[in-house]
Amino acid sequence: MSKTLLLKMQLAEAKGEIPTGTAQAATDAVIVEAGTRAFYQGYHGAQNVADAYTAVRAERATLSDAQVEAQVESLADEFIDSIGPLMAAQRLTDTHTTSDLPLALANLRQRTLLPAYQGPISNWRSFARVITVPDFKTIRTMRLSEMGELALRPEKEDVQYATFSEAEGGYRVANYEKALSYTWEMSQNDEVGVFTRGLESLGRGAGRTEAIVVFKAILDGLSSGKITVAGDGSGAPTIDTIKKLRAKFAARTFKDGDGNDLEYGVDITDIIFGTANRDAFNLANTQEYEDARSGRTPNILRGAFTLHLERLWSRVFGQDYVAFDRMVDWLEVAFLEGFAGGPLTYTEMPTTREYQDQGSFRNHSFAMKVGHVLGARVVDSNGAVLVQGS
Repeated sequence: MSKTLLLKMQLAEAKGEIPTGTAQAATDAVIVEAGTRAFYQGYHGAQNVADAYTAVRAERATLSDAQVEAQVESLADEFIDSIGPLMAAQRLTDTHTTSDLPLALANLRQRTLLPAYQGPISNWRSFARVITVPDFKTIRTMRLSEMGELALRPEKEDVQYATFSEAEGGYRVANYEKALSYTWEMSQNDEVGVFTRGLESLGRGAGRTEAIVVFKAILDGLSSGKITVAGDGSGAPTIDTIKKLRAKFAARTFKDGDGNDLEYGVDITDIIFGTANRDAFNLANTQEYEDARSGRTPNILRGAFTLHLERLWSRVFGQDYVAFDRMVDWLEVAFLEGFAGGPLTYTEMPTTREYQDQGSFRNHSFAMKVGHVLGARVVDSNGAVLVQGS
């Protein structure tokens, strides 16, 4: 592919369709585009990427050529690092402004921020509070100390105020990176497919990194108060276990601004655990039909909570699982500004452009780096419990 691309770009250069001397850079740019797309297919899922392209092409149909070009140029810098004249991604905007890639990434990353987004690796975003931070300094975590419903305000009386308190300790975001080279030997062998498969794998790895960072934060935040609720001290969720969990949540209290102990009144709404416990969940939450058919008392807890199956859960927790209340912001995940929608890609080019024949002073390769910056912390342990599994 790379040899054929270079010949096409050299022909386009000879015809004056691209600037003189940019054939090799344009070839690199197309390979970078293929790699970047493969990376986001691994991170977001191929179907999400395909949907993003479909949405972008529908949008482009309503724009003029000048509007499309301006939009691509403005968005490319946001999603593909363009520092330095040798950046292949910048060459992409210079010589291939008709590409759908920057617009598609913009569409994809915007949809990532929506609460309904469910990634192919983990759906932790559906139960965490996400914030962004400007630097690597320690994050001062806050929790709302007074939960519950709105308070009735009788005529001529003052409104009641909820209070905030600082959670113990803090946390920082950390930088996670890995790079992949497209070597001169790979270009000679036309091994673009190997390069893109590697970046797709890096995309999946970035998704796993996110999930494991979040899961380890949950484990660290709840391990000190680890509980067992089943009669034998362990076990997957059952109707009896869930009843005990609901009672435990409802009995929790907090101190208001005057130092009085008040009830949270929270109630379990969600359970998250690994796929190994899928059958146990089905037994606990769909028993109503079997109970009714056999004349037993129906399962009154059916529909009382929502399951989250996490593929990577057992990597951190084993068989343990977490029950939590969605009304309590108990988990906070922070991203460095610019990373809330997911990891970013960066490109490094050889120091000599004509490296197909001459090489550079270091090596013949160009490389793509994947970078992600995030951190997580349990900020209110009253909203969740860690339960020992079977």
